[in-house]
Amino acid sequence: MEKDIRKHLIELARLRTTRSYSQVNDVLMLGLDFSNDYHRSLVGEWLGNISAHEFEKGRPLLSALVTHKNGQREQGDGFYKLCADLLGKNWEDLKKDKEWENGVIAKCYEFWLDKENFKNFENDFK
Repeated sequence: MEKDIRKHLIELARLRTTRSYSQVNDVLMLGLDFSNDYHRSLVGEWLGNISAHEFEKGRPLLSALVTHKNGQREQGDGFYKLCADLLGKNWEDLKKDKEWENGVIAKCYEFWLDKENFKNFENDFK
């Protein structure tokens, strides 16, 4: 499942766009019901594993491209908490810092639009 999600996130980066959790669920036919706590935690775990892997490899955090559908283009708290763990910062401070957040998204776009990066790392996942 994580490989499919990662592949989709790379496609989003190459299209320079984001998607809501619901859109990712629908496009990949994950069958998740976000009114179910377990399903929300499951997608959070998958996205967290993907971004932790990318971070270990020195690449941008792909899960930054998945946002709530409220129109604010804001990631879930789990994204900020993961970033806090990886970066040694306060997650609430990161959540308030829209410049940082936009920078993370821009780094995803830049990295994955590079043809060499795409060729070399598209399939570099566990």
